Amino acid sequence: MANTTDQRLQSAIKALKAGKHSRARRLILAEVKENPSNLTAWTWALEVAANEKEKRTIIKSILSLDPNHKGALIYLRKLDQIQIPTEGTSSKSPIDEAVPAKKPSRLGSLLLLPFRLLTSLPLSCGLIFLIASLAAGGYFYFQVNSSFFGLVGADFDNIIVSNSYELIESDDLYWEIQFEGQGKSKYIGTVRHVSPIRIKEFKILSHDILVTTADYSNPDIVETSVINHKFAWKTTNTEPLIGSINLIHAIPANKAIYQQLLTINYGDTVNIVGREIYSIKSYDLDKTFLGTWIDTGCNTLLVDSVTVLDNPDR
Repeated sequence: MANTTDQRLQSAIKALKAGKHSRARRLILAEVKENPSNLTAWTWALEVAANEKEKRTIIKSILSLDPNHKGALIYLRKLDQIQIPTEGTSSKSPIDEAVPAKKPSRLGSLLLLPFRLLTSLPLSCGLIFLIASLAAGGYFYFQVNSSFFGLVGADFDNIIVSNSYELIESDDLYWEIQFEGQGKSKYIGTVRHVSPIRIKEFKILSHDILVTTADYSNPDIVETSVINHKFAWKTTNTEPLIGSINLIHAIPANKAIYQQLLTINYGDTVNIVGREIYSIKSYDLDKTFLGTWIDTGCNTLLVDSVTVLDNPDR
């Protein structure tokens, strides 16, 4: 638990220094809620307090742990000296007034382009364009192996791992992992399907990858499909089939593994190694239970090694 506490607080401090105030606030508040005697976390909580009332509550907690805490006492005196603005006086700080309106990023402008085009079209054409855009967007979002410039999926730069991956925490969720055993499984074969997994409550799950061998890798012999994280196959061959077919639900062990998974394409020959997972329980940071992912008939895998061995089309 101490290791998790240290990691969480260090991640919060790192986020705060990087200007990621919301993430820092979530991590620090989660820490003081779980470990209310952590004086260091309480002092950092002052840096992410939303208002004066919250600051006073935090100072009260600090002083309950250390009645002579010099920093908290000085902070409290400063709060007591703040003048309440009189009626008719702007409550905005000079910083608020000096900051110009934020312009959309280049990516944001590109995303808005179809909607600007839509408003310039006649109504009937606009509706057709809108339907086509939604269909194309849905296909790319759920089927194309991409992180969309890092806009979707887990932020593996800020994942906290403890207890040999039995507990994984992000900026807003955490997951309890139950493994099937200590050993590792290896899957070598031809990829007949690869797509991202887009489930908010289980965003550490990154990919569905259908790995096949022998007859199952030949589309002239076996037809395959993957829908809603389940696979199916059929054949007209009357002879017994040889080979194997496995649908992997991948949890990358780190960012480097995630980046490697993003390079996998249909038809690649791959070697994927990892620990088999039986179940994943999802919670938000206030410990509200969000659901359970249970492996039934497929292979949920904590992937710690990925190798693309061959792709004839490359």
